[in-house]
Amino acid sequence: MKNVMATLASVLLLFSVATACGNSAKSTNTDNVSDKGKEKVELVWVMAADPDKKAWQDAMISTFEDSHPNIKVRLENIPYDQFDQKLTTLIASGKAPDVWNPNQADSGFATYMKMGALKDLTPYVEKGAPELATMDPNLLDVYKINGKNYGVPLVSNATYLYYNKDLFDQAGLPYPTTDWDDKSWNFDTMLETAQKLSHDVGDARKQVFGFSSALSANSMTWLFGGDLFKPEAYTTGVMGEPDLMNPTNIEALQFNVDLINKYKVAPNAETVAASAQLGDPFLTGKVAMYISGGWGLGSYKQADFKWGVAAVPYHEGRKVTLYVDPWSISATSKHPDEAWEFVRHLANPAEGGGAYRYMNEVGRTPADASLFKLWYDKMGGEIGMDPEAFRQVHEGSIKYGREAENHLIVKYNTILDTMNQSLWSVWDGKKSVEDGLNVLKGNLLSLNLD
Repeated sequence: MKNVMATLASVLLLFSVATACGNSAKSTNTDNVSDKGKEKVELVWVMAADPDKKAWQDAMISTFEDSHPNIKVRLENIPYDQFDQKLTTLIASGKAPDVWNPNQADSGFATYMKMGALKDLTPYVEKGAPELATMDPNLLDVYKINGKNYGVPLVSNATYLYYNKDLFDQAGLPYPTTDWDDKSWNFDTMLETAQKLSHDVGDARKQVFGFSSALSANSMTWLFGGDLFKPEAYTTGVMGEPDLMNPTNIEALQFNVDLINKYKVAPNAETVAASAQLGDPFLTGKVAMYISGGWGLGSYKQADFKWGVAAVPYHEGRKVTLYVDPWSISATSKHPDEAWEFVRHLANPAEGGGAYRYMNEVGRTPADASLFKLWYDKMGGEIGMDPEAFRQVHEGSIKYGREAENHLIVKYNTILDTMNQSLWSVWDGKKSVEDGLNVLKGNLLSLNLD
């Protein structure tokens, strides 16, 4: 994992200066591949189950099979909470799928790299593919390890503050800023706003919370400039000894505990768990401000209220999570050439291509620079925001972003489960932040992450 963080720094620079170049992608489909007389093969494509993606998946398979009559694609959708375990089992048993996104759940790219499960795509990339022509080399290099490519970027989701416009309007409050450099929009201001938005807390039918988030405890510390892990964990992929008791970490977690138990503007762990059974907490319409990833841009289309996106509150040293997801091919695929053709199909940014349709139909942030202006216009129109304001929110997130920890640290799914279980009593107010972190340290160090 030595080169991952260096390349991520390049990606942040790329996004900060990226300019929209419209739909400049020309027709770069893979239909010119002659399949006449070729052996019939089947590819297995695995994705985490998501109803938002079903129509897109079906379209990708049908259009690919139409242009590649010798190739059949069999899609396997695995429930999100079973994805890592099922995929690890398939790999260990020699039944790995041909194509998948290694960051679809909590284990992440680093885990599958350590397993030796990902194929070196360098020969294909170096040979050239028109579908990658408008993707900056720095973005491709996110998944280049020791000079070799192991993934082709699919999306570049960022982190935003989502807000319920209807609740703000009812309270007569101005919407949060889209300017990430506005220091007046800090966590103290956010708390004051959340207090004005919260009401009837404790009454399950009427209660409205001013704030909530989908962040892990580690991501919470990032917002304050902290980190539960040492820098080398992200460059080597090995968790090592955590750095839990940093005062900034304690400040960040205590703030979030106080939002729940002292100020009562955020739901407690039990309320979050209960609402999660019904779906996304923000979609209930009972949360005024919610920090989460860019996938909400697609998921929240079904909301029966107006909403927008804004900057995450300012704090010195603040960082937010980025999710640059790739398509990868199994190291043991029996049909790597055909799998590469399918990856090209999925990555195609031309109108009607996989990446173009993923942006339009699923609503996820594109990884291809040629789609950025279209995406800003599209999302601005759907949200009811000026496209320039939406661009400002997204580019600010990239400016203050860093790649997701589960993409970089091996077996992060196990680490995350341990973190959640160890800190449950902290969120409930039954244990102090310091005591909870001491428990977490012991539990993390006892893990067998080999």
